Amino acid sequence: MLRNVLSREVPVLAAKYAQQVLETVLKRAGLRTADISTWIMHAGGRDVLLELERKLQLEPSNLGYSAATLREYGNLSSAFVYFVLQAALADRAANGWWWLSSFGAGFSCHGALLRVGQ
Repeated sequence: MLRNVLSREVPVLAAKYAQQVLETVLKRAGLRTADISTWIMHAGGRDVLLELERKLQLEPSNLGYSAATLREYGNLSSAFVYFVLQAALADRAANGWWWLSSFGAGFSCHGALLRVGQ
């Protein structure tokens, strides 16, 4: 039986790399974190969400779609963000800049800046 055993450092590492990807993309686009209206984040688990919130200096409500999806479905691996995206679209989240970020195989981190409704 295969299983994935992760280090206790995963939440800190995930947040560190998520911040690096976010800052790189925002700098290229001439934007700031405050310009993001909706956050579509791969939770990876409760501790990862809490660390993302801390490291990115976000309010708990900013990660509400991710937290709700985690409660409803659990961690769905890198496909998790598509469920979070679906929830934000169904809720008609605020137009503007959305940030989508996920963690994947080999502990990779990916991000995409989306412009929604404008």
